[in-house]
Amino acid sequence: MSAPRTLPDHRAFEPGLAALKTWRDEMAAALAQLRRWAIVNRLGDEHGAARLAHLERRLAADRLSVAFVAEVSRGKSELINALFFADLGTRLLPAREGRTTICPTEILHDATRPPSIRVLPVETRESPRALREFIAESAGWKEIALDPARPESLAEALDVLCETQNVTAAEAQNLGLGGESGGRVEIPRWRYAIVNLPHPLLSMGLSILDTPGLEALACEPELTMHRLQEADAVVFMLSVDTGPSQADLALWNEHVEPMEGQGHTRYVVLNKIDSLRDGARPETEVLTEIDRQVRATAETLGIDPTQVFPLSARQGLEARFRGDGDALAKSRVYRLEQALARGLVQSRRQDHATSVRAEVRSLLAESHALLESRRSFVEEQVGELGLLQGRNQKLVETLGRKAADERARIEDARNALTGLRAVHNRHADELAQLLDPNTARDAGLRARAAVLSAVFSGRIGEAVDGYFAQMRGRITRAVEVIGEVKAMMATVNQRFADSWGLAPVEVANFSTDRFLLELDRLEEHCTRDFRSATSLLTRGRRTLAALFFDTVALKAIHVFEIADREVRTWMNSFIRPLEAQVGTFQEQANARIEGMARIRDAESGLLERVGGLQQFLSDCDRLGREWEAHDGRIARLLAEAASPLPH
Repeated sequence: MSAPRTLPDHRAFEPGLAALKTWRDEMAAALAQLRRWAIVNRLGDEHGAARLAHLERRLAADRLSVAFVAEVSRGKSELINALFFADLGTRLLPAREGRTTICPTEILHDATRPPSIRVLPVETRESPRALREFIAESAGWKEIALDPARPESLAEALDVLCETQNVTAAEAQNLGLGGESGGRVEIPRWRYAIVNLPHPLLSMGLSILDTPGLEALACEPELTMHRLQEADAVVFMLSVDTGPSQADLALWNEHVEPMEGQGHTRYVVLNKIDSLRDGARPETEVLTEIDRQVRATAETLGIDPTQVFPLSARQGLEARFRGDGDALAKSRVYRLEQALARGLVQSRRQDHATSVRAEVRSLLAESHALLESRRSFVEEQVGELGLLQGRNQKLVETLGRKAADERARIEDARNALTGLRAVHNRHADELAQLLDPNTARDAGLRARAAVLSAVFSGRIGEAVDGYFAQMRGRITRAVEVIGEVKAMMATVNQRFADSWGLAPVEVANFSTDRFLLELDRLEEHCTRDFRSATSLLTRGRRTLAALFFDTVALKAIHVFEIADREVRTWMNSFIRPLEAQVGTFQEQANARIEGMARIRDAESGLLERVGGLQQFLSDCDRLGREWEAHDGRIARLLAEAASPLPH
């Protein structure tokens, strides 16, 4: 009898998530030390420090989200149990015959809240408020306490996710859940559920979204427009025993396939391969059939066969319960787990590295330029003062006049900077008005009201067209103003370099195309899913108005929020370093004149002044070494982000 097969690593996520968390903690600590060092040594401003502090908080609160999308009875809940929660020794999500999750469910760990299940009644769909607004607060939810010390009680408590209720067809239609006229229909009791569970993977930043089929996605636009769009990976599931049905293909074509190229990682799962084994069938024949179905599925969906993962979630979960390595190998669950762990975690670390690199580069360059400016100024003074030793008073007076002339030149630079600040503020004020998210929200509310009050479908189209014309007009004008600002930055850099010898400020590249592209994508989505003949015929004005605001207006507001925040940051990244350089030169000129005055008053003060300047040079050398240490530490962590994570 052959020896039992070694159980494959069933915690593939844990080392990757642990390595990512360690990297995030180290990077956050490095950024915090750099921020404090720059402020203490006057080598950075409060604005730059605030940007680094914001990045530190992002690193600390980061989450990786995986969304599972499939029609009912494809085995989503069982796969989630097998991938993440087999260590509990029992099923977490209900996955029994006739008992499965029928409301969208998010599983995460928030240490600020007690372990619990929060469920949102389906009747909240009658409210004009968006789902994300409910998620951001506690009111309106029913909360059920969980006891993590008793895993068997968790499964019992999560049976609440299967609850339904009987309502009239009219009531179901009013909730946007469809249903034929007359009679009673069965609908989910809950609109959304959030499970807060202190589990090792969840505590390291993993969150899971379980979406219950095409009907739920169709009637809850928030899931398609926001929750799925914000997921880092999407797992789309099919079943061997049914093949890609019409509902499966509709789900893929309408909600999963359109996300290609938007930064999402997609995985296609072909579940229930254990049904191909009947005991008498040779294993080679089973493997051949699995391979055939993988190729057929890939061809149907228009993807590469390597993106399809055949497995048996049920067999994998039961194998992990028993510690059966052979059964787990046959289930192939661990292959998907390892692919998710490698692709998802590595991609997130590289995304963080890109953000850190963009934020830190300007601060390091600015602090290094200021440090070198101080050193150069003091070295020049030391040289000049060395020449004064033994020279006559006439030379001292000559140097004094030279310092006064330099101060006048710096004053000219400050006057020029004052004029620049006025132009900068004018541009900033105009951009703030154009990109104001509150204005975008008011426009969305007006458009929703117009849709709600429209008597004919044509009026609905006019309201939507007018809304997009207004939003695009604001973004287009903002792009024009940004172009004017870019031209001004180039002119100012050249003028300040030619006239006063200031180092040019590095202007970060700022792309504006993505804002218009996002509006185009929203309008295309609106035309396809909101203004279609089917939508106009089957949905009432109230549903259309809510659908427009939840799926289109909120997303447009988000675009304006991002544009407003990024434009402010980009403009300040130019004017603040320029002000810092002018301020430094002003301080240097004042110090030179004060030094000359002391030399005129007392020749004996010369040696003391030279000694003080030499001590300052020693401090500059020390700060230079500290700067190199900060630069090296961050560079090492950025390079580490590009290397593969441990298996």
